[in-house]
Amino acid sequence: CDKNIADSVAKRDSEQSKVEDFKAQISAASAKKAQLKKKSADLSEEIAANKKALMETTELRSEESVENEKTIDDAEAGKDAVQSALQVLKAYYEKAALLQRSSYEPPDADREGSTVGDLAPDVFDEDYQGAQEASKGIIGLLEVVLEDFDRTVTTVKKEEKAVKEAFTEFQATNLEDTKTKDDKMKQHENDVARLQDEVVKLTDNLKDAEKLRDEAKKALDILHNECATPEETGDERFASRKKEIAALKQAKSILEGWKD
Repeated sequence: CDKNIADSVAKRDSEQSKVEDFKAQISAASAKKAQLKKKSADLSEEIAANKKALMETTELRSEESVENEKTIDDAEAGKDAVQSALQVLKAYYEKAALLQRSSYEPPDADREGSTVGDLAPDVFDEDYQGAQEASKGIIGLLEVVLEDFDRTVTTVKKEEKAVKEAFTEFQATNLEDTKTKDDKMKQHENDVARLQDEVVKLTDNLKDAEKLRDEAKKALDILHNECATPEETGDERFASRKKEIAALKQAKSILEGWKD
């Protein structure tokens, strides 16, 4: 009985140890799985934020590019118009100035070079050769306008180039960060699936260990019942006590007789 009881106790304790170990592993795997799910959820939100930021920035960049292109086109058109106007005005005033400086004398002129027409009273239908002094202010003003258009084209083109380069850099960084986060999220999802399979396997092992432990407990209970000393009745205990007292009296008599 003693050996069988000892073996059953060892079996029970061994299976109980396995039960506790499997429970600990299941708890650790479940906690890790929950942690990875939280990380995946956070990464998913960050990826969504990246995509939203890229979409909004792309939309704004497109609108800004269209606006800049329109500004440049308008400035170029204005520049061309002013240049054309300047060419016309300069050509006209240069021609008028040449006429005023001409030393040609008509055949019918007098000693001072005056013709009959020159000596006639002033009328409004005579040739007009332009207000030369005023022309300088008009041409100067148009040249200032031309410089403004030219500066606008240069400035907007420079700004467009800088903003385009900044957007290209932002786009590359955004896409790279999104890809890195997406790869991490996929890895976490794979780890979660692996841990889930592990938890299922550990749960099956736990059930088996609990079953073997319970069987060991039952076997131990049976052995305890089979090997235990039967309990004495009241009369049997009284009789045993009387025998014990009689044995003690006999031993005392022997000892007392030995002294005599």
